[in-house]
Amino acid sequence: MSETWARSLESLKNSLPLGEYSVWIKPLKAVERNETLHLFAPSASALKYINNHKNIESAVLLAVADFDKKLKVSFGVEDKTKKPVDLKKQQTTPLFPEYTFDNLVLGNANQVAALASRQIAEKIGASPYNPFIIYGESGLGKTHLMQAAGHLALKKNPKAKILYVPLMDFVRNITSSLRHNTIESVKFFYQSADLLLVDDIHLIAGKDKSQEEFFHIFNFLFSTKKQIIFTCDQPPKNIKDLENRLKTRFSQGLNLQLSPPELEMRAAILLKKSQNSKISLDLSEDMALFIASHVVSNVRDLEGALLKLKAFVDFSKIDHSFITKDVIEGALGDLIKPKKLFIEINEVQKTVSKYYGITVSDLVSNSRKQHLVKARQMAMYLSHSLTSLSLAKIGQNFGNRDHSTVLYSCEKLNKLMKTNEEIRNDVENIKIKITNI
Repeated sequence: MSETWARSLESLKNSLPLGEYSVWIKPLKAVERNETLHLFAPSASALKYINNHKNIESAVLLAVADFDKKLKVSFGVEDKTKKPVDLKKQQTTPLFPEYTFDNLVLGNANQVAALASRQIAEKIGASPYNPFIIYGESGLGKTHLMQAAGHLALKKNPKAKILYVPLMDFVRNITSSLRHNTIESVKFFYQSADLLLVDDIHLIAGKDKSQEEFFHIFNFLFSTKKQIIFTCDQPPKNIKDLENRLKTRFSQGLNLQLSPPELEMRAAILLKKSQNSKISLDLSEDMALFIASHVVSNVRDLEGALLKLKAFVDFSKIDHSFITKDVIEGALGDLIKPKKLFIEINEVQKTVSKYYGITVSDLVSNSRKQHLVKARQMAMYLSHSLTSLSLAKIGQNFGNRDHSTVLYSCEKLNKLMKTNEEIRNDVENIKIKITNI
């Protein structure tokens, strides 16, 4: 490297914003020959950017002049003998056409995140929610929401550059670029995005070089007011082996959690997806609710159940208008048939206590405070539903209460579930937590 250019770089590093220096100045290759400093950009687009931003060009000329006033400066494009990297082919994954807001079912589990995604997509570059991180367990629709934002942003501005990349593809691209000495080109590509969508960002944990390069990409996009959306399986602050500087930057944005869909939402998802041209099942609301009451984990499992039902109906040559409980039970087998659970009553008590923010001691106490009575009745009801214990035995585990007290709790919960949506959702959510222990 030219000694003059090396000294100029130190000066430019302090005089230019970090993003501009890292992306446009640092990648320049310098050759000093015949009293001229030749600066070669890695690509024609990079040179065009420098030429169109006179503040950058002027800063370079001034920095060089500070160390050698006689030295002329010329800009050009690096002559690469290596085969150029096909960035579009290797570093992006197309948006899935079906992952749009039109195909999204809204419910308590995703409504806030969906509204935020829509607003961000409509205001790319102007939204205060940057970065936006959608987190939650697998199969809850995080990728769908992220890509729906991408589709809407592209609809609003067809010229916008929307890049979607699964994290492991990003890691492979970084690894390949290091091997072929094309890291700056790869960084430039990602930094050219108007909206960068990164799936499963938690997988970057422990990958030091990928974290380092992603940090620079993130900083540039953030400083130039480009929008960033991630998905993650947990709050970013909880990711182990993630650099603190990344945790800090991820946490400064909007972090929203997706929860497992409630019963009605699961049924709505089934009805929506059953009308898809690929599935095309004539599913009634009652049958959708029947399936939803048994398939409780996530959206992906619901889709799997529908595909299994379709295959059964098609191969058995059953009329779609006659999809009954018997047909569903025949198609879905163990998904529908009640599984024998070996649940201990102490697990029920611990889960209910945690759900309502109380202690097990509170739960089995003689206190008549309304919130404790509510939790206690819920725990008795679930103990009766999920364990093989008699009413008398359940009562003994709740402060030696009489079996009639347990029976009363069960009857009351059964009545409330018919009219009270909140109680119904509580029962569903707690059951999921208990059975997944």
